[in-house]
Amino acid sequence: MRRTAFLSLVLTLLLAPTAAARTVDVPKLFATQLQRAHAQTPVQILLPTTMRSDFEHFHAEGRARPNAWRFDIGAVRGCNGGGACFIAEFRGVRGRSPSAPRTLRLTRGRTGYYRPSKCGASCAPPLLQWRERRTLYTIEAKVARHELVRMANSAIRNGPR
Repeated sequence: MRRTAFLSLVLTLLLAPTAAARTVDVPKLFATQLQRAHAQTPVQILLPTTMRSDFEHFHAEGRARPNAWRFDIGAVRGCNGGGACFIAEFRGVRGRSPSAPRTLRLTRGRTGYYRPSKCGASCAPPLLQWRERRTLYTIEAKVARHELVRMANSAIRNGPR
C-alpha cells in the first residue's frame, strides 16, 4: 500500500505542470483522431481552437462510435484518462442530459453546466457541459473555470471540425 502511494506521488511530481503556460492548437493536435472519428460517427465534433495549459507534453488519443466521440489529452502516451497524466477530455454524446449542477451563460445564448473540481478518494478536474443539436458536449480539463468557458465558447463559435 505504501509503495503504491509512493509511486503515485513520484508520478504526480514527474508529470506536474511546469511554470510557463503553453497554448495548444487543439484541432491540429487531434488531426489524426478527427479523420478517423468522421468515418465512425455522424455526431458533430466541436472542439476549441486552442487550450492553455501548464503541462509540458501533450499526447492525443481519440475514439468514436455511432452516437458519440471522445478525445483525450495526456501528459504521456497511453494515459487513457488516468489520474496524474490526465490533462483534458472533450466529448460529444447524442441524447444525454447535463449532470453538472451549476449553470452559466455561454456564447450564442447557450446554457453551460459547470461542476468544479471535486475530490474524494481522488480528485476529478472541473468540467463544463452544454447541449446542442440533441448532443451533450463536455470539456473536462485541469484548467481554471474561465479557461473552460473560453474553450466552450470557442468550440461553439467555430462549429464542427
